[in-house]
Amino acid sequence: MDSKAWTTISIIFLIIGLVIGYYAGGGGAGAVKTITKTAGAVTQTATITVTKTAGTTTTITAASKKPIKIGVLMGLTGPWASIDGPAWNGIKLAIKQINDQGGLLGRQIEATVIDTKGNEAETTAAAHRLVDVEHVAAVLGYTDTHWVLTAGPIIQKAGIPFITPGATYPLIPERVGAFLACFGDNVQAAAMAEYAYNSLGLRNIAIWQDIKVDYSVAVTKYFKNAFEHLGGKIAYVDTFQTEDKDFSALIARLKSTKGVDGVYIGAIPDNAGLIVKQIRQAGVKIPILGEDGFDTPLLVKVGGKYAEGVLFTTHTSLESKDPRIVKFVNDYKAMFGHSPENAFAALGYDAMRVLAQAIKNAGTDNPAKITEALENIHGFQGVTGEISYSPGHRVPQKGVAIIKIVNGKYKLVKMVVPKYIPSPEVGA
Repeated sequence: MDSKAWTTISIIFLIIGLVIGYYAGGGGAGAVKTITKTAGAVTQTATITVTKTAGTTTTITAASKKPIKIGVLMGLTGPWASIDGPAWNGIKLAIKQINDQGGLLGRQIEATVIDTKGNEAETTAAAHRLVDVEHVAAVLGYTDTHWVLTAGPIIQKAGIPFITPGATYPLIPERVGAFLACFGDNVQAAAMAEYAYNSLGLRNIAIWQDIKVDYSVAVTKYFKNAFEHLGGKIAYVDTFQTEDKDFSALIARLKSTKGVDGVYIGAIPDNAGLIVKQIRQAGVKIPILGEDGFDTPLLVKVGGKYAEGVLFTTHTSLESKDPRIVKFVNDYKAMFGHSPENAFAALGYDAMRVLAQAIKNAGTDNPAKITEALENIHGFQGVTGEISYSPGHRVPQKGVAIIKIVNGKYKLVKMVVPKYIPSPEVGA
């Protein structure tokens, strides 16, 4: 039997062995494994489809060297899907580009993503799976603080580096040891406070706070601190809960309180559009100010014409002519067939690229060495700005984009680097 025949037989047995091993290891629906085996000058590829556990999609490349395994946690369905989904797309784009260029350390990147659906139990189980079953070298995950704080202790205990693309609570590193690829809430809140006070001339602002969301509570505290530091007044703080659909009581108070010239809202992507719509339908015309939870297509999709004029902070403007952003947008279009949905796509891309740089600098996929390398990342040029870390400082200092809805489009008003930034402890 010639060498080519032996190669074919060996690949068949390899595929059978991997499938059996996969099921034995708890694999479960719709994942595609691509297995490449090289024997001398003969290279053959076989693709098999297997059943995966609910919520997991895995792409595995078996080559002469084992892949570098990365875990990804996202709420791809549920209230956070409109920002977690784009972040995952950004990660996939970065992985494809890295693998197409030869991978890292001569190895391909393998990503396992688990959709935790905005659910506590799913989040905890997924973190354990990545640590105990998948044995990943690093984890990327989430665009909301609550879920990072839920999964973080499990990942931290295992000694695995964790980078969040878009969870903006600046105390995350202190609480669970994770790195942020994004700015902190104290920075974005201060940027909006400065813009509201200096550019809009607002002096007496009401605050709406979602008490079910850690992120909303923190960012509104930072805004209050920064606005008062500038000399502004907070008329009052009103509260609601994530699942609320009727905001008429809050709107009635907003309309009846004399002297209020603006409202700052800490909302999640799933309800920002609805809140804006109800406020404007009630005839309230004062400026509506938001944070990066407003950076979702749902703001205009749900809010419609009532979203016109709304202002919010986010991580970059995807309409920028900066060559780095233009290239990212074009690459994203080429891979997914449409423009990036929001800045969270770019944050996912940046998070994966900065992790790749750390792995390259470490020269290994050993988690402890990757963490050490991350702490020494300086001047990394991302799509959303420069990322630098140092021991004890895992939140990059970045500028903030002020976006306004104009004719249904998300238009950059200005980039702001606030002069005053509240201490992270203000949001505790």
